[in-house]
Amino acid sequence: MVDKPTYDKILKEVPTYKMISQSVLIERMKINGSLARKAMRTLEDMGLIKKVVHHHGQWVYTRATGSD
Repeated sequence: MVDKPTYDKILKEVPTYKMISQSVLIERMKINGSLARKAMRTLEDMGLIKKVVHHHGQWVYTRATGSD
């Protein structure tokens, strides 16, 4: 899996991004693609991000706002 500091960084920083995709997480968090996909699913399950588009293999999320 991922080490504790990286996990904490994902939980803290990723929900503040305006656009969240696998490519964004790979570049900014320095993790591999499978971990990026798992992180996005976990954050969505926690209600911290919401899915905007799911087209074939490309998932695009945005931060969850309080108005939803």
